Amino acid sequence: MAQRPKATPRVGLSGEPGVLELERPLAANLSPGRPLVAHFHAPEGMVLLREPAALTGFFAGSLSSLSVEEVLGHILSGIRSGQLILQHGMVQRTVSFRDGQPVFAVSSVHHERLGAVVVQLGLVTPEQLHQALGKVTPTLRIGAVLTREGFLSEANLYSAMTYLVREVVLNLFEMAEGSFLFLEGRPPEGDSVKLQERTRDLVLQGMKRGEVVARLRKHFPDDTPVVAGPESPPPGEEALFATAAHGTTLGALRSVWEGSLYSFLTWVEERTRDGALLVQQKSAMTPPMPRRASGTFMAVPPPPVAPLGPEDRFNALLAQIHTALRLAGANPDLMKGFLESPQQGLESAYEGVTLGPDGRVDVERIRQNVSGGGEALARAMTLEALDAFVSYALFSARNVLPGEMSERLYRGYRELQEGLS
Repeated sequence: MAQRPKATPRVGLSGEPGVLELERPLAANLSPGRPLVAHFHAPEGMVLLREPAALTGFFAGSLSSLSVEEVLGHILSGIRSGQLILQHGMVQRTVSFRDGQPVFAVSSVHHERLGAVVVQLGLVTPEQLHQALGKVTPTLRIGAVLTREGFLSEANLYSAMTYLVREVVLNLFEMAEGSFLFLEGRPPEGDSVKLQERTRDLVLQGMKRGEVVARLRKHFPDDTPVVAGPESPPPGEEALFATAAHGTTLGALRSVWEGSLYSFLTWVEERTRDGALLVQQKSAMTPPMPRRASGTFMAVPPPPVAPLGPEDRFNALLAQIHTALRLAGANPDLMKGFLESPQQGLESAYEGVTLGPDGRVDVERIRQNVSGGGEALARAMTLEALDAFVSYALFSARNVLPGEMSERLYRGYRELQEGLS
C-alpha cells in the first residue's frame, strides 16, 4: 500500500503563529489565502474543512470501518440534507441529498459525466458533443450548450441527468476502499432532479450490485490473463476483442471499457461463459482479499413518509414558472417537453394531459389516469406526478432565467415541500 502524504504541525517561536506543512499531494487542490476551519480532536488529530455558511455539521471516516450502505443509512434514517463525497485514489463521487433523497451527483469518472452519458444513451452524436465541448465556459456548462445549440431537448437533458444521478449513486457501492465526508446543510440550489425510485429501493439495488461486484472481483482479479476466443466478436465489441486478440489482462481490458466496474465484470462473466473470452492460467490468480462483514443498513428503518398536501399548490408553482419564463423573454413552451416525453414511469399518468395557457395542467385528468388503486393511492400518485413535473420545469427554467428569479422559484419549491412535511 502506498504511503499516504503527511501534514506536519510546526509550532511558532517567540509569539509567531504555528503552521501546518502539507506535502504536495495534500496541498495540490487547496487555494492559497483561503483559510480552512479546523475541527480539533487533539492530540489524535483534526479535520480541516472549507466550511460554507450553510454547514450545520459533518461526519467523515474510512470505508474500511463504515461501508457505503452504513453511511447512506445514516443519511436516510436522519432524513439529512447535504453533500456526500467519496474518494479513492483519483476517483471522486459527490452526491447531493435533500431530506434524505439524492437530487444531484457529479463524478470524476469519465463514463459518469454528462457528456459521456448523452452519447451513451444515443441522445447526441460524438461529433455533436465534441462541437459543444468547444463552447463550454466556466459560466456555460455542457448541458446548457447542448440545448442552446439544438443538439438536445430540455426533456432529454432532464432524462439524462436523472439517469446519471441514479448511476452515480449505484456505483458508490463499487467502492470498498477509500474515505467519505458528509457535509450537512442545504445543498446548492442549482441543478436538481427527482428520481422516481424510492431512495431505500435504490440503496437496496446498490447493495445487490455491490455484492455481485465483490463476488466477481474474487473470481476475476485484475491480473487474470485472458485472450480472445476463435469466434468472431459480437457486434459493437470489436475494439475490446482486438485488445485481447494476442492476450492481455482483465486490468488492461478494464482500462478501455466505457462503463462501471459492475457492467465490466458482468460482461466478463458472460463472455467467458459463452467462450468468446478465454481465461488462461487460472492457477496463477492471486488470492482474493478477505471480504469485510456487511453493514447494518438493513436494520435501519426507512424515513417516515411525509403527509400529502393539496395538488393545487404544485399547479400554482407551475403557473409561476410559466409566467417567469414569459417575463424573461423565454419560450414557456419548453415546459411541454415533459408532457411530450414524460419521465419513465409517468407515461400513463400524463396520457392526454396538456399544458394550459397559464402553465397549469388538468389535475383531475391526472387523477383519473392513476385511479386504478383506490382514492388514497391515486392522490399519492397524482402528487408524485406533479412533483416530478415541477422538478423538471425548475431544472429547465434554470438554464434560461436570471439567477435571482431562478433562486426565488427554487425557494418557493422548497417552502412548498417543507409545508407538506
